[in-house]
Amino acid sequence: MSKKQIEERIALLYMALQFCSEKTKTFTAGERICINQERFQWMHIMENESALPRPVSPAIENKIKNISKLAYLHGFRPYYEDPFKELIDIV
Repeated sequence: MSKKQIEERIALLYMALQFCSEKTKTFTAGERICINQERFQWMHIMENESALPRPVSPAIENKIKNISKLAYLHGFRPYYEDPFKELIDIV
């Protein structure tokens, strides 16, 4: 994945977590952990290209896709910006 694709994936995962927190409690605690693990692994990959991704399961990915569609339809913007965005911009 290119740096831009990785940044977009990190942003999507953050948005999905925020949508769940602010609107629809879609993910279980365990699913949220898995999503955060993927997010932080992508950040790690941006610093160490030999690191391997840790994608979420297909079931969680389907939930993320559904949330993405809902967020788009409702013009959702997270109340809080990603606290790790500055780290992404530095790398």
